Amino acid sequence: MDIFGIGGNELIVIILLAAIVLGPERLARSAREIGKFVKNMKAYFSSLSTELKAELDVLDEIQKTTKDLTK
Repeated sequence: MDIFGIGGNELIVIILLAAIVLGPERLARSAREIGKFVKNMKAYFSSLSTELKAELDVLDEIQKTTKDLTK
């Protein structure tokens, strides 16, 4: 397992340090906020990807029409 160049053992150490520094209550709240942020970013990039694909499809149609008209 390698997330952002961080292995499994390193991730466990980071989580333990966060638990010690933040405490159990703030750690849970922080995890929820991080989860919400990740969910929002996934939704944003998904919609961005959909819009980009739609725009590229329109561009392909325009290029195809231009080629057909020049023939």
